[in-house]
Amino acid sequence: MTTKRGVDLVAIQQMLGHWTVSSAMRYVRPSATFIEDAYRRAVTSTLGELAGEDPTP
Repeated sequence: MTTKRGVDLVAIQQMLGHWTVSSAMRYVRPSATFIEDAYRRAVTSTLGELAGEDPTP
């Protein structure tokens, strides 16, 4: 999982010295647009896979 600017959340976790990604999440504030876009990508990908389409763009 990456942030809006493309930074991997595990990298943020490691840089901050947290044991879990969930503890680092308090420093990450995803916008509504970012969440909506992630949801659309997930739904589109899942529907494509169910229809037997190649998931790679």
